[in-house]
Amino acid sequence: MKAEHTTKPDKLWQSFKEGDRSAFEKIYRAHAKDLLAYGYKVVADKRLIEDSIQDLFFELWQSRENLRPTSSIKFYLFKALRYKMIRNAKANGIAFINSFDEIDTDCNEFSHEQYLIDLEVRSFQTSHLQQIVAKLPKRQQEAINLRYYHNFSNDEIAEIMEVNYQSACKFIYSALKNLKSSFKIPFSH
Repeated sequence: MKAEHTTKPDKLWQSFKEGDRSAFEKIYRAHAKDLLAYGYKVVADKRLIEDSIQDLFFELWQSRENLRPTSSIKFYLFKALRYKMIRNAKANGIAFINSFDEIDTDCNEFSHEQYLIDLEVRSFQTSHLQQIVAKLPKRQQEAINLRYYHNFSNDEIAEIMEVNYQSACKFIYSALKNLKSSFKIPFSH
């Protein structure tokens, strides 16, 4: 089952498609940091991620008149970036990451949620949770990231990850089940 993303076209997207450079700049500024942070969750090569984002926006501008309408620019960009990174990684013989431990720590500054957690908690619980997430299979990590850090629906996650809806749900369910059973909060005395 594929998510439908053409119900109510985005006006900013339409302006961009019509050649409005300021709309294009707004799209870039609104999504570049999230795209970079997501890229680190998929591939462990900073240069490949940055090059893929640059290529994505260059190609978007070049082919803007032929792009389909979308009701979710973020969804469109995430899906396009994932495809581009996978294609570029395969072409360059670059392996995909297997855990969050391999992510360059500079990426954490782009995750607002992670930044807030670091400020508020900075404790054993955060460290412990990260260790547990790092032990999840790669696809479960990706699904959790898309769902809880980028707020995509299960339909959108399925489409971005190029799996069926049931598989996306299973990745999320299995990850949450593993996290719940592994994460024990010690009581302080």
